[in-house]
Amino acid sequence: MSRGASIERWPIAVGIGFGTLVLLLGTWALSPLLTAGLVVALLFAAACMLLVHRSDRGGGLAVEEIDRLRRAELALASAPNPEAAARELSKHAMVLLDAPAAVVLIEGLGDTVHMEAGDPVGHSIYDPGSRMRLLSNDGVPSGSIAVAARQGRDYDERDERVLDALADRVSSTLHRLSLFEAVQAEQRTLADVLGSSSDGIFSVGPDLNIRSWNPAMERITDIDRNDAIGHHCCATFRPLDENGAQLYGAACPGRNGEAVERMVQLPVGDDGGSRMLWLNCAFSPMTDGGYVVVSRDVTARKQIEDEKADFLATVSHELRTPLTPIKGFLQTLARRDKEFTQEERHHVYEVMLREELRLERLVHQLLQATSLEHADSSVVPETIDWEAAVREQVERMRREQPTREFSFDAVPHLPSVVADDQLTAQVLTNLLSNAVKFSPEGSPVGVSIALDDERIVTTISDRGPGVPTADRERIFDKFTRLGDHMTRPQQGVGLGLYIVRRSVEAMAGSVWVDDATGGGASFSFALPVAPTTSRRRRVRSP
Repeated sequence: MSRGASIERWPIAVGIGFGTLVLLLGTWALSPLLTAGLVVALLFAAACMLLVHRSDRGGGLAVEEIDRLRRAELALASAPNPEAAARELSKHAMVLLDAPAAVVLIEGLGDTVHMEAGDPVGHSIYDPGSRMRLLSNDGVPSGSIAVAARQGRDYDERDERVLDALADRVSSTLHRLSLFEAVQAEQRTLADVLGSSSDGIFSVGPDLNIRSWNPAMERITDIDRNDAIGHHCCATFRPLDENGAQLYGAACPGRNGEAVERMVQLPVGDDGGSRMLWLNCAFSPMTDGGYVVVSRDVTARKQIEDEKADFLATVSHELRTPLTPIKGFLQTLARRDKEFTQEERHHVYEVMLREELRLERLVHQLLQATSLEHADSSVVPETIDWEAAVREQVERMRREQPTREFSFDAVPHLPSVVADDQLTAQVLTNLLSNAVKFSPEGSPVGVSIALDDERIVTTISDRGPGVPTADRERIFDKFTRLGDHMTRPQQGVGLGLYIVRRSVEAMAGSVWVDDATGGGASFSFALPVAPTTSRRRRVRSP
C-alpha cells in the first residue's frame, strides 16, 4: 500500500476507533462480561487484519497481480516470434512492477532483439535500485529483462517474485520459439531438397488426397501442383503396369502399406494420353496411413534398351542370313564335292562370295556408324572434282547392276567441292544402293548435280514407293529401316541413311528427302564449293 493511500485512510481509522470506544463504554454499563468478550473479539479481528496486511506486503501476490501474471503468460505463449515476446514482456513488466522503464534483450534466436518500454533515457536500468533477471532457453542464457529503479520506493520481496515469475514465463516462451524455429528450419531444408530433386516426389494422405507435388513432378507429368494438391490421387496419377493394366484404384501399390518399386507407364498430354512416359516408381508407406511416391523418368533409358534389343535381334538375323547359305554350301561341298560339275561348283562359289560380301558390308556399316560418332574430328577436307567423283560412282553401280538404267545430268562448268574423299564415296554408294534396293526391277535411277550459291546439290531419285512425310526426319535416325512402311521386306540394320547424314554434316553439308518427279523418293545433299568457283544456276532446297 502506498503512503498516499495510508493518509487517505487515516480519518476513516480515527472514526472507527472513536465509534468502537463509545460502543465499549455503552456495553460496560450494561454488562462488564459482555464488554470483555467484545474486546477480545475486536483484538482478534485486528490481529487478522494485521496478518493480511503483512502477507500482502511481504510475499504473497494479490489476486489482481496473479490475474495480471496469467494474462502476461498467455500473451507470451501466443507470441509468434522473439520480437513479439520481448514487446509483451517489457509492457507487462512495467505494469506489474509499476516501473518507469523496462528493457528486454533476446539473442540466440535469429537476429538479436532489443526492446524498450517507458522512458529508458530518463530512467536508466543501470541506476542503483534497478533490477535485472537473466532469460534462458532450456538452461542456456539467451537474454535478460531489466526494470529501472522507482523513485521513492524500492523493489520489495513481492516485486522480486513478480520479476522471477515473468522471467520464468518468457524463458518457457523462448524455448517454445526455438523448437518452432528448428522445425521451420527442417521444413525449409526438406522443401529445398524436394524442390531441387530431379526425381518427381509426391505424398498422399490417409484420405487418398495428394498433399505435396514437387517441381520435378510438375516437369515430368506436365501437371501443375495446384491441379494435383488436394485432389484424389487416382484422379491425378493413373499409372499402368508394363503390360498396360491399371495400377490405380484398388490396384495402387501405395495402398498395401508396404514399400515396393514398380516400373510403370504414365499417359500424359492435354488430350488425355498423347505421350507415354516410363517411370520407375518407389512407393513407401508413412506412419499416418498415407504414402509417398518417388518417380524417376526412365523413358529415354527404356527407349535405348528397346532399341538395343531391336538392334541385337536385327543384327543377329542379318548375320545369320548370309552365314546360313555359306555354311550349307560348305557342308555340301565337303560331302559331295566330286559330284558337282565345274559349272555347278562355280555357281556355288559365286553364291558364297556374294553372301560373304553382304556380310562384310554389314560389319563395315556397324564399324562405320561407330566411327562416325566422332567424325567431326576425323574429316580430311580436300578439293574434289565433284562431277568426276559422282560419275565414277555411277559407273561402278552400272557394272554391279547391269540390268538397271542410270541417268546422269550435271550443269556445265561444275565447280569443285571441299569434302572428304572417303566420306563422299560412302554417301554416294549408300544413296545409290538404296535407290536400287527400293525401286521396282527395270525402273531407272536418276542422278543430277546443280549449283546453289556456294553449295553443290546432288540428287539421287528412284521410282520406288517414296517416303511418307511424317517419316522424312526419322529415316535418318540410327536403326531405322526404309522398309518399315512398305510391303516389300528389306534387308539391313537401318544404318545406311544414318551414315549418310552423319557423313554429310561432318563435311559442313546437309541432306534431305523429297518426292521425286513421277513418283518415288528424291534424296539430295549439299556440299560447300571450293573457294575459287564461280556461281551458276540455282536450285531450290530446304
